[in-house]
Amino acid sequence: MPQREASCQDAFIIRCGHPMNWAEIIQDVSDQDRSLEEAFSALSISRVGQGNKDVRLVHESTKLYGKALKELQDALFTPKRMYSNHVLMACMFLGLYDILEGPAFNSRGWIAHARGAARLIQLRGPERHQEWDAHHPFLASRIPTIYASMLQRKATYLATEEWLTIPWATQAHRTYVDRLVDLATMIPGILETFDLLRNSEAAIQDDLLRLLGKCKDLQIRMDRWKDGTKKSAIPRTIKHEPADDDGYPFETDFWFENHLFVHARLAYYTSSLVLSEVVEDILRVLKLRAPKLADSLDLAKLKDLLNSDRYAAYICQSVSYCLQPDMGAWGAIIINFPADRALAYYQRVGETATADWLMTTFQNAKTRGFYVESAPNQLPAGPRFKETASRLVKRESSSDSSTDHSDTGRSRSSSQSCTSTATTFVYENPSKYYYDASNDPG
Repeated sequence: MPQREASCQDAFIIRCGHPMNWAEIIQDVSDQDRSLEEAFSALSISRVGQGNKDVRLVHESTKLYGKALKELQDALFTPKRMYSNHVLMACMFLGLYDILEGPAFNSRGWIAHARGAARLIQLRGPERHQEWDAHHPFLASRIPTIYASMLQRKATYLATEEWLTIPWATQAHRTYVDRLVDLATMIPGILETFDLLRNSEAAIQDDLLRLLGKCKDLQIRMDRWKDGTKKSAIPRTIKHEPADDDGYPFETDFWFENHLFVHARLAYYTSSLVLSEVVEDILRVLKLRAPKLADSLDLAKLKDLLNSDRYAAYICQSVSYCLQPDMGAWGAIIINFPADRALAYYQRVGETATADWLMTTFQNAKTRGFYVESAPNQLPAGPRFKETASRLVKRESSSDSSTDHSDTGRSRSSSQSCTSTATTFVYENPSKYYYDASNDPG
């Protein structure tokens, strides 16, 4: 596998900053496992092929993808290979390939790889993920693992005490994103508990009330995480200015200082949306089984705290930022699952206009291709890359920054437009500058 000078048209490997840039570790990997070589080659060649509209390269990448799958399968039956960091990275690369090359934006092919990576990590044990080369991919795997567990509606091992503590034993601190993800690990378990209660023939009113209280407490803690975000990491609300009538159902978009913050915020929006929907389900079951008890609840207060429509709208308002050309493939990776959850919500409630807009927007983006035309052709050498990146320091947002505490933005507007806002890619530890420890929810 080429190292350090590997040609790469797409910016997602080059530009992703801490803690999402686990792929950067591959620059320093020697004696790679064959599965990692094939997976990395498949993804890289696919990105170059898509960026240059070269069908031959794209077809070649599918062959390499097949070889990588076979190598990965062989590795999983070889104990020495199974526990290597290389095999874990290969599984994660193949998940990225499925997201980018799947037939639709809401393709579920990535789930198999997310579950596979999750199982690999679980079998390796938390102690194996303390050192940086393994800790970094572990951090990056947590959000896909949680998303896959949400779809499966099964609790994840990531929510256990040992997995919330041991991997950080040798690390200086948790990152800005880590703090939120720690909370989000609890949501799949809530979904599983609700499903068990809903299907029970026994009296479940008290259990449902306890589960409802758990949902409220978790949302309050996630909101506290959001409120602890410093000004420069808060999204700005800007006027949506489409090139043509694109059917966008809101008047404003959210614009972020960089990709780190949109990733974190989308994890918050998605977790809150899923949590809000299960609360709605809990209330429906209570209404059927204990109507008097359900009527005694403060529904207005619950709706204010856990509002599915609000979080689905926030996801939609982040789409333009994620699908801008400068975000390349990374934007598609970040928005894929959140948009899928928002689409499912709008289809469920019958908001066909918003659902149609989501489908059309992603179909158009996939046709256009997820790549950055101005991305460097060479992956810089390790030390020089680090030095260049370190000059991208914290930049405060403009004075008109606004939070997403308000309504969904169907009527809000701003004089600032998407076309006048540049994307800044950073390479730094966001917990160092962008989190107010006094509001730590943990």
